[in-house]
Amino acid sequence: MLFIILSIVVYTAEISGSMISFIMGLLACVAVILMVADFEEMFSRSMDFLAKYTMPIFLMHTLFAAPLRSVLLKVGVTNAVAHVVLGLGISFAGPIIAAWIMKKTKWMEFFLYPNKLIRKVS
Repeated sequence: MLFIILSIVVYTAEISGSMISFIMGLLACVAVILMVADFEEMFSRSMDFLAKYTMPIFLMHTLFAAPLRSVLLKVGVTNAVAHVVLGLGISFAGPIIAAWIMKKTKWMEFFLYPNKLIRKVS
């Protein structure tokens, strides 16, 4: 709540400066962290599911989001909300499906988790 009030004050008073921007950025981060902590119990199952696929999502999200954006622009979809919603959806769903397929084939799983398949020589 403090972040929202200060944001309104800074905006309406037209206050600017690098220190103000830095402090507002820190407050925004703290606000998001506190908000997520409040909803932890409600979203724990979905977060546990996404946590399993953190590395594939990190590695492959661009491989799915960029082509989708190109296709949407070619088709004539210029609505920003559609781009963001569909882009976020494919950025999560695409890598999760790809990781699921890769997990079924051991040699493809090497690209995501090489340490699982490489044995240490002692």
